[in-house]
Amino acid sequence: MPERDERIVESVSVHPLAGQRVRACDYPDLEQIKKAYNETIPCIDEPAQRVSFGTSGHRGKAMDGSFTALHVGAVVQAICNLRQSFGAAGPVFVGADTHYLSQLAYQTTLNVLAYNQIAACTDCEGDFVPTPSVSRAVLRYNENRSEKRGDGIIITPSHNPPDCGGIKYNPVSGGPADSTITKAVEREANRLLETGYTLPEAETRQGESRIPYDYKGLYVEELSQVIDMESIARADLHILVNALGGSGMNYWHAVCEKYHINADFINDSYDPRFTFMTYDADGKVRMDCSSPYVMAGVIKDGRSYDLVLANDPDYDRFGVVCGPEGMIGANAFLTACAHYLGTHRDFAKTGIGKTVVTTELLKVVAEELRADVYEVPVGFKYFADLLYEKKVFFAGEESAGASFTKRDGSVWTTDKDGIIMCLLAAEIKAVTGLSPLSYYEKVCKQLSRATYTKRCDTAVSKEEKIRIAALDKSDIGADKLGNATITDIETRSAYENLSIGGIKISTADGWIAARPSGTEDLYKLYSESYRSDEEAESLLQEGKVLIDEALRDKK
Repeated sequence: MPERDERIVESVSVHPLAGQRVRACDYPDLEQIKKAYNETIPCIDEPAQRVSFGTSGHRGKAMDGSFTALHVGAVVQAICNLRQSFGAAGPVFVGADTHYLSQLAYQTTLNVLAYNQIAACTDCEGDFVPTPSVSRAVLRYNENRSEKRGDGIIITPSHNPPDCGGIKYNPVSGGPADSTITKAVEREANRLLETGYTLPEAETRQGESRIPYDYKGLYVEELSQVIDMESIARADLHILVNALGGSGMNYWHAVCEKYHINADFINDSYDPRFTFMTYDADGKVRMDCSSPYVMAGVIKDGRSYDLVLANDPDYDRFGVVCGPEGMIGANAFLTACAHYLGTHRDFAKTGIGKTVVTTELLKVVAEELRADVYEVPVGFKYFADLLYEKKVFFAGEESAGASFTKRDGSVWTTDKDGIIMCLLAAEIKAVTGLSPLSYYEKVCKQLSRATYTKRCDTAVSKEEKIRIAALDKSDIGADKLGNATITDIETRSAYENLSIGGIKISTADGWIAARPSGTEDLYKLYSESYRSDEEAESLLQEGKVLIDEALRDKK
C-alpha cells in the first residue's frame, strides 16, 4: 500500500478551513509589513527579537519585531565581517524568493554588500532566484578555483506564511552553513545590534557593485547533466506545473521550452499576498507543496494529467501528484527516488543520506543496493559536505527536501533542489512507464516491506521547545511503546554522533520521534509503523502521551 503523508493537528482533527481557498480577511497587509520592516527597532533584550539561526537561517516576522531591516542588515554585515575566515573572498551570489519581506530584505542585502564594496551577483533579467540555483551558481563559480571563492546569501523563509521573512548563508561549499558558521554569524550580528548598529545610507554605488549573472539560463542548460531530459521529452507526458507563485516559476517555463515538455501552468505569476492559496491542515496559510491540504485544488483538478508538479516559494521542496492515483507522500517519494537512481545510474560505492526522522525504508533500499547509509540530525546542512565530497548520491529529508548527484556522479547542488526532484518524477514515469506512486508500490513488493508514516505538530512555548530538545534516555520512564518493547532510545545521530535536538524511540514494529521546530513555536512528533496505517496513528497517540509525561517530569 502507498504511504500516506498526513498533516494532523494534535493528531485529532484538521482545521475546518483546511484545503479551502484563503479568505480576503487573511491576506497580509503589505503596507503594514513594509512599515514594520523599515521602522521597527528590535529589542535585543527580548530573546524572540535577537538574531537566531535555526535549522536554516534566521527567520521571523516584521510585525512582531523578529525580522526587520536592522536584523537583515546586521546579518549581512556579520557575513561581510566573517566571510574571509570562512574561505570566501570573491563575489556573493544573492537569491531571493517571492515573499514580500524577501523583496524588502533583498534591497537591504544589496545595499550592505555595496557599502562593504563586495560584488553581488544578481539575476541578469531581474528575476527571482531559487535556492538550488544559488547553490548551483556557487559550485559552478568555485569549481577548480582555490582563491577568491564565492559564497551565497539566500533570502527566504521557505514554505512559511506570506508575512514571514528569512535569510540564510551558504558558504563556499554551496550548501547551508554548518552550525559553527551560523553560530559565528549569529553572535556577530547580535553584537552589532547590541552596540547600536545602524543601516548604511542608500548606496549610490550599488549598481557598480552588482554583477549581472544568468542564473536561470545556466541552470536550465545544465539540467541534462542530472536528469534524462531526452526520455522525458520522448514520453510526451501531460504535466501540470503548480508554480505556487514561487521563485522558480519562470524556470519551469524555460525548462519546458528548451526540452520540449508538454506542460500547463497554474499560479505562475507574482502575488506577494499569495491570494490563490488554500489553508493548510492547521488553518494557516503555508506554501507547503508537500501538504495535501495546500495541494487540495490540484489533487482534485489534476486527475487528467500524468503528473502534477509543485514547489514551495524558494523551490527547495517538492510536491508530486500522480494524476488519478493521487498525491505521493514525501517519504514514499524519497524511497522511490533513491531506489530508481540506485538502479538506473552507475552510483556504485556511494551512499544514501537520510535524517533521523526520515523513513527507515531508505535503509532497506540502501541494503538492497549495497550502499552505505549516512543518518544525520534534521537539517540539510548535514548533507552539504556528504554531497560535496561525493559520499552520497542521494540525500533526503521527510519534509520534502532532497538533492542528488549528476548522472556522472559529480556534485549537482549541496542544497535542496525541488526542481530536479519534480523532474525526476517525470523521468521515472517516462523511463519505467510507472507513476512514482506505482513505482514505490513495486519497490515495497520487491523488498517485501512497506511502512506507514505520520506527523503531528503541537503548539508549545519556547521554554517547552528547549526542554524537548534536551530530552534524553533517563527522561523516558516507560519500557514499552504501546504493546511493543522499546528496543532503542536515541538522542544522537548514527553518523558522527551529533545531537538530534530531540529524541527517537524505537520498537521492533516502528518508532516515534519528537523534536522542536526550528522556525515555529511548536514541536513535531513523527511516527512510522512497519505494520499498518492504523498502527502508525496509534504510535503517534501513544508517543504523544509518553513525550508529555517526560516533559512534565523534566520541569
